[in-house]
Amino acid sequence: MIEDVTTSATREVRAEDHGVKVERSAVGAVRGRDVEIGMAGVGLVLADGDVSLTQGGGRAFVARGDLRIHQGGGGTLLAAGNASISQGGTGSLLTLGAVSVEQGGIGVALGREVRAGGGGIIGIALSPRVAVEQGGRVILGLPQAAIAGAAVGLVAGLVVAISQAMRRR
Repeated sequence: MIEDVTTSATREVRAEDHGVKVERSAVGAVRGRDVEIGMAGVGLVLADGDVSLTQGGGRAFVARGDLRIHQGGGGTLLAAGNASISQGGTGSLLTLGAVSVEQGGIGVALGREVRAGGGGIIGIALSPRVAVEQGGRVILGLPQAAIAGAAVGLVAGLVVAISQAMRRR
């Protein structure tokens, strides 16, 4: 059984024993087993199962299962399963499974495997296996991100050391 939420009021939706379907609404928080969001905005999603977002967006998503986004996006996405984005994007996506993006973008992707498909762009891919297909792009992979992090740390350390030396004068 799936609870259907079609109101336009901002509220919290809890349906821990079954799935939740949010459509054409603005909801502050959603909690349930499997969560489907369509043409809606959600602040926080906590799912014991899968999360599916179509033509909508949200601030933060946490799924114990898979996470699928089609024509939408979010801020921070966490999934225990696999995560896929098509025609959408997110700031950061962390998963225990695989990450896949096509015709969209991810700022930082962390997963067992990261794949940038056609039209997919990933800023920083942190994974032991990164695949870039034709038309896909990864700006920084794990080795480049480690080097960039070390360089930023070195520069920050130098700035702190110089400012402390100047204060002593």
